Amino acid sequence: MLVTPQRLPNPALVGKSAVFIAEKCGIAAPASTRVLLAPLEGVGRDYPLSIEKLCPVLSYYVVKDWREGCERCKQILRYGGMGHTMAIHSQNEQVILEFGLHKPAFRICVNTPATHGSVGLSTGLDPAMTLGCGGYGGNITSDNISPRHLLNIKRLAYEVSPVVSRWDRPGVGSQSVTPDGVGSRRLPSAPERAPVPTGISAEALSRRIDEFLGTRGFKAGSERGHTGVGAGSDPAVAPARAADQTPLTFVCEEDVRRAIQSGRKLVVSERAIVTPAARDLGEQHRIFSIAPWRG
Repeated sequence: MLVTPQRLPNPALVGKSAVFIAEKCGIAAPASTRVLLAPLEGVGRDYPLSIEKLCPVLSYYVVKDWREGCERCKQILRYGGMGHTMAIHSQNEQVILEFGLHKPAFRICVNTPATHGSVGLSTGLDPAMTLGCGGYGGNITSDNISPRHLLNIKRLAYEVSPVVSRWDRPGVGSQSVTPDGVGSRRLPSAPERAPVPTGISAEALSRRIDEFLGTRGFKAGSERGHTGVGAGSDPAVAPARAADQTPLTFVCEEDVRRAIQSGRKLVVSERAIVTPAARDLGEQHRIFSIAPWRG
């Protein structure tokens, strides 16, 4: 109900009250209910409520200590939200520092709600409703986007550090040259040319490749080398195996890593939603196969 088949928040419930959502989900809740808690055991496609829900439904995890909680936060950000925002409520400055240093988020809100802190309402950050996710999220900036980012600024730049060549330095350009003794000076000889490499024969190169693959468990003539999804994959083999797959409409980084480990292609729709981290990793290993959109 809260999450669509495309693994996106249900627009009909975005911004609604906890009582309204409970009623739609068939849950009896007192009229004073402000928040609904959803206990979860993991993060990812098997746990739909681990995505952002944009409503007063909070995923709830129990961990043994702050280090385990730190890793759980990383999992949530990797599934959807790399580079965005997270919040920590703690009085331990060392724990706060560890979270700030190691979380893949560019806004770490401390002892304040993430919703209000990230947009600057309670933290002093630049007021903004568009938040950059930096390199983690495939963005050009990690700033809170403000009118300054929309300005084109012309700059008139005067020289403040003179550019002085070595010929203009005192004691260099002031020396005079006379004809006397010029003929007795010998010009420096040109350095000898380095030998031109002759390269390696095709037979020797092939032999070295076979020897290297042998150390990795590959035998000459084996098809094992064609099951990968990286630069060495056979484009005629991998897509054929993916032809019967149903095109995916949502892909996260976890899906890409599983595909890499199993050596298979991911067939995605032309209009599929692919998280930035998943897109970068998938393009690096060339595992995406685009299926035509069927509207």
